[in-house]
Amino acid sequence: MKHMIITVLLVCFVSSSADSQKTVLGTVDYKYNLKGENAQAMAGMMPEKMVIKYGDNGVVVEMKGGMMSGMMGKTVVNGKTGEAFMVREAEKVIYVVSNEEIQAEAEKVEKPEIEEFDDTREILGYNCRKYVQTVNADGMSMSQTIWVTKDLKSPDYKGDAFLGMGMSAQNTFYYDIDGFPMLIEVDAPGMPVTIELEVTNIEFGKIAESEFEKPAGYTVKPFSDMMSF
Repeated sequence: MKHMIITVLLVCFVSSSADSQKTVLGTVDYKYNLKGENAQAMAGMMPEKMVIKYGDNGVVVEMKGGMMSGMMGKTVVNGKTGEAFMVREAEKVIYVVSNEEIQAEAEKVEKPEIEEFDDTREILGYNCRKYVQTVNADGMSMSQTIWVTKDLKSPDYKGDAFLGMGMSAQNTFYYDIDGFPMLIEVDAPGMPVTIELEVTNIEFGKIAESEFEKPAGYTVKPFSDMMSF
């Protein structure tokens, strides 16, 4: 479980950017879709969607629906307090993630190879270009196709909490890709299944500061205490 959770924390869809692009401050919905031989068997475990809330100085990533959403909970990075933590609402527990844990996992991921193609497609009215990224981590190779629009960019967050979570412009997931990912197609290692994450809605607007705070009355534990599966 620990490796899976940290891997997801590193995949928070923050890309490099140019000043002329519109910054995404607000809520972005990514819909999950599975294709391949084992798609139906895995569908019950996978979330229905991933919701990312980009604030002025904070990020929330939450899975909705499916068995995995309960296991993964809600991930929060608060730039003002410099904290990164996961909230498991069913347990009423907050697991605080140290930068050392995130950075240790990030060091296992080699800088990926990126190939840019001339293929384009329109998603939610944004013109997107195709990239294929191959990354090696823990001896496994993972390939993903990323459709990126150059009309948008993620916030350029500052602070150690974002650096540790792979959420700065110098992140571990998107090396040297200018723009914002609208569709990610991931080939599951060792399985004939492709996992798709496609943006279905972007709602621009200010995110309340309370979204990045620890909920009151919850037990606080170190991330290392989280049960494995």
